[in-house]
Amino acid sequence: MISEDEHATRPIIDRLPVTVIVLFHPSDADLANVNRLADAGPVIAVINAIAQNPQAVLPARDRLSVIHNRSNMGLAHALNQGIKAAFDQGADHVLLLDQDSRPDPVMIARLTSAAKSIEAQQRQLACVAPLLHDRKFGQITATSAKFEVCDIPSFATSGTLITRSGWKHVGPMWDELFIDGIDHEWCFRARAKGMETVQIPGVIMEHDMGEDAINLLGHFKPVHRSPIRHYFIVRNTLWLLRQKHIPVKWRRLELLKLFYRIPAYIFFSTARMRSAKNMGFAVIDGLRGKSSLQQHALSK
Repeated sequence: MISEDEHATRPIIDRLPVTVIVLFHPSDADLANVNRLADAGPVIAVINAIAQNPQAVLPARDRLSVIHNRSNMGLAHALNQGIKAAFDQGADHVLLLDQDSRPDPVMIARLTSAAKSIEAQQRQLACVAPLLHDRKFGQITATSAKFEVCDIPSFATSGTLITRSGWKHVGPMWDELFIDGIDHEWCFRARAKGMETVQIPGVIMEHDMGEDAINLLGHFKPVHRSPIRHYFIVRNTLWLLRQKHIPVKWRRLELLKLFYRIPAYIFFSTARMRSAKNMGFAVIDGLRGKSSLQQHALSK
């Protein structure tokens, strides 16, 4: 077991991308998925919270390193730990996954091939990403295998393949964001530094987006019901609105979304009073640019 401040230094096996997966109270299926991924290539699992004994349920082995945090350090911090460890080991590319993502080896191989092809053209590539499809909404078929730069150049964390050059020039994830908005901020920061963020529409990965989904006039929309997530979504949106490297169009759209998201989150919350209070604290913290009330939100 590797402690929070220690990382494995084993050489990367045959230059495969290293998969970094963050675990938070993982299910047996999630743990089995980590081992399945390690059978195919090198994996670094960062545990933020787990009910069982980590050494018993996820022992470190060949191709699998485990970083165990004593408390929930947040997704951004855990990703930074795993990514740094992977590049310190000599990785050229790092694949980021949520614990509920189930990529297949073909997807990983195609993303890696796309990244290498783009880098061979001497383009400044920060990351490549697949087309995410919420498994709650049925099946989808790929329509293109071309490399495309997104018009709005940001992706969800899970499925993103980060390059060594991207990590070097863009830097780590914004630790204080804790969980929400991490992916968008990093991609926008990469674009502001002149790097590319590329999506491969022909590569699809199934993923759970949101804790649930609602039907709005025939269109299913993912929704978060957790009061804690409501705090971070609102606070982090307000924080990102203050950042000059975030595109103006994105900032305006996200500000407008807050006006319907806040009442919607209260309505769909598992604890409406807690969500209302947490989002009140989030507005205060977001406008002040500080996180003094974060621990209050996490402790409730």
